[in-house]
Amino acid sequence: MSLEINKLTEGMNDEFDSTTPCVLALGFFDGVHLGHQQLITQAKQAAIQAHLPLHVLTLDRHASTLFNPDRPFPYLTTLSEKANLMAALGVDRLYVATFNRVFANLTPLTFVNRYLVGLGAQQVVVGFDYTYGRRGAGTVNSLQLMSQGRFTVQIVDAVTSEQQKVSSTRIRGLIMAGQLDEARVLLGHDGQVLHDHRLTEMHEFQSQLI
Repeated sequence: MSLEINKLTEGMNDEFDSTTPCVLALGFFDGVHLGHQQLITQAKQAAIQAHLPLHVLTLDRHASTLFNPDRPFPYLTTLSEKANLMAALGVDRLYVATFNRVFANLTPLTFVNRYLVGLGAQQVVVGFDYTYGRRGAGTVNSLQLMSQGRFTVQIVDAVTSEQQKVSSTRIRGLIMAGQLDEARVLLGHDGQVLHDHRLTEMHEFQSQLI
């Protein structure tokens, strides 16, 4: 399944494509693990029911790399691998926002107006702990308030395994500890990181995210 990828950069894109109403899923989605898969699957179901395409908005890099550029970040997936996994889940378009200082300083309301309303979201699907805007000031609760009837919000609960949340951080810890079978279970796929799990070299993946 083909997947359209659009890059968005603050200060360069004066207007985003709002001509296509969509269901929009939000998140960084590093690893596209079982929790991410659940969120995207629910978003796809919502899109089918609404007869709309499913679009995803993600970032080109982890926020920590902007503020700590000398500290390598151990990505679980490259952008290309992330896109392939999303395509398999039925995503129609992937927006990749450049995480620069302008983007990082957007107020929650500006983010909502520019990136959700501006991208034609009719329904927004997010994880229960999703944050947005400057210093992560926006939460799922404020997102519902800021929608102002322009879009609906679907909040997806955490996926757990052995009474712990399935998260990218947890999976990185398992890989660091050499527990690749456990990491594979939580990822739900055989990702590139499991074929080359030398954690000290994983920062090289960052160059592929541009």
